[in-house]
Amino acid sequence: MNKISKVKKSGKPSATSEAGLKEKVAGHGIGMDLITFEVMRNAFVAACYEASNIIERVAYHPVIGMGRDRSNALLTLDGRLVAHGHTDAAAHYASFGPSVKELLKSIPAVTMKPGDTFLFSDPYRTGSHVNDTRLIRPIFYEGAIVAFSCTVIHWADMGGPMPGTFNPEATTCYAEGIRIPPIRLFKEDVLDEELFSLIAINIRGSIERRADLQAQYEAAKLIDSRVKDLCKRYGVATMHQAFEEQFNYTERLMLAELETLPDGTWEFEDFGDQDVMAEGKPPIRVHCKMVKKGTKLSFDWSKSDPQPRASWGCSYATLTGGNYLGFMICFPQLFPLNDGIIRNLEVISKKGTCVDVLEPAPTTGYCSGAFDKVEAVTIACLAGPLGKVQPWRVYPAAVSLTNLCMGGFNPRTKKNFVQYTYAVGGENARTFKDGKSLIFMRFCNARTIPQELEERWFPVVYTAYEARVDSCGHGKRRGGFALVRELEVLTDVTMTIHGDREKFAPFGLSGGGNAGGSMLIINKGTKKEFNAGMYATGVELKKGDKIYYSSSGGGGFGEALDREPELVLEDVMDEWLSIEAAKKFYGVVIKAIDAEALDYKIDLAATKKLRATLKKKKDYIKEGYGPHQIHPLGRKIKVGWVPTEEEVTPHITISRPPGW
Repeated sequence: MNKISKVKKSGKPSATSEAGLKEKVAGHGIGMDLITFEVMRNAFVAACYEASNIIERVAYHPVIGMGRDRSNALLTLDGRLVAHGHTDAAAHYASFGPSVKELLKSIPAVTMKPGDTFLFSDPYRTGSHVNDTRLIRPIFYEGAIVAFSCTVIHWADMGGPMPGTFNPEATTCYAEGIRIPPIRLFKEDVLDEELFSLIAINIRGSIERRADLQAQYEAAKLIDSRVKDLCKRYGVATMHQAFEEQFNYTERLMLAELETLPDGTWEFEDFGDQDVMAEGKPPIRVHCKMVKKGTKLSFDWSKSDPQPRASWGCSYATLTGGNYLGFMICFPQLFPLNDGIIRNLEVISKKGTCVDVLEPAPTTGYCSGAFDKVEAVTIACLAGPLGKVQPWRVYPAAVSLTNLCMGGFNPRTKKNFVQYTYAVGGENARTFKDGKSLIFMRFCNARTIPQELEERWFPVVYTAYEARVDSCGHGKRRGGFALVRELEVLTDVTMTIHGDREKFAPFGLSGGGNAGGSMLIINKGTKKEFNAGMYATGVELKKGDKIYYSSSGGGGFGEALDREPELVLEDVMDEWLSIEAAKKFYGVVIKAIDAEALDYKIDLAATKKLRATLKKKKDYIKEGYGPHQIHPLGRKIKVGWVPTEEEVTPHITISRPPGW
């Protein structure tokens, strides 16, 4: 029977400490040596970052190694999040704590031995979906558990009727893939082959998954080793104190940030395209009421729609993840997420809604469905108070995740395969700057998989990989442009896509337009063309068929008629924007002198006249939720002033996440 180290908790900090890196040493409130605190605080994150790098180098499937659909975390004895890696998939952040806490409910810590490592994947208890498998390892030092590590990677297949496990038409979890309760898969560092064989026989590509599992295991062992080194150097008590001091320090920074915001109540809503398994295929509403009072911040999601029949909704753990992530995007200087932030955000839900589904509701589509909307709505709610005092932190919606899976027999390798890839597209505009184009979702930290690598691994060949013209959300500051990919399949395959944002596009704010929506078309421009849409399930494609696959763009900010004509001209010359869109949305009349030589000219007189005419029309761009319309609630969000990029730079360069 193993003992568990005691954790000494320090008192709750005052909310009056100074914020950010400007905090004076005299007011830091840290109850230990500052240098030791900083060394250990960074060592916690560095251990997770190292573990992620191991997975990136060792994992088998490209979606993990190149795509970075993986995460690593260090947690306390009772499952509170201490640290995670810099480049980890942000959708996993809130799942670490529930995973460890649920493990301890099922398997008492006193039964654990050094080297025991547990596999766990149950969306109702861990969050996210069955593909995100968790490997949890108790870290022992001198015979006692001192911490836990949790490693998450997306296994490309977890069984079920569809290759890749994504199944938009599933109405229960039993039509998706296998769920794994907490199991002791490694016993004292020895893999239980019989237990793994039970999993392997139920999934596609079991040999690949074995390799991915080994990458997880090596990552878990690395965190174990780094924590032992810290214990040996500083002592267990000092490390546990550093855990608590970090939580309290982060909490003080967060509360100080909240003190700068005005009190009030703000509401926002967004929609999923459709419940594909319900009669009439109605849209799915996600609604939030945010209340800010002093240093208290609550998010109430209970008025969201009832859980859909199809796979779109999420569990409560996933709801909190989207909520936390939306908050962190607005306050990147608090990155990385830890319990000091989590314990101060109140997330309210109602069981049986689309953001807090009940078992056995399907959940594989959570990332493009409920999670994406929760993150976007959280940020839109925060735009209310932030717009008055820190307008550079106001963000419209950005590109949504679309999951494309294909499976079949690869004639080159003589093996079955599962290909899983996802979209990149348009970043949201900001109050002071256009959104970037062809980048990954802000809620993932992942990367697009190079097409050359996919062509090497899978029987496909890319025939197009380019920006989609006119796909941005128009505005004074436009959103980024979507990515178009066209690929030809070199063998017969079964294809499924689980996406969204085809009908209800990423929204703009303060009069900015919604972006262009997602799309998937088979054999575009031929007699066999058909629009498969974002919920195509089990489509049988023949050798030579082509998939035209496009993400969405990013939402715009501010009125498009206020955009500088020369910036519109630049977008036309860069072939991002058509002359027709420049005229329709921006009121800028551009003449092509020599289009082949990119010689264009603004007709200033015609532009001035057209803009004056359009400004008199109340709704020259229609209000609505669809592509290139104006979101009704988004239009109402205003900022106190529009900052310049020079004014903003000092505020956004401090401790921001990589790639931000």
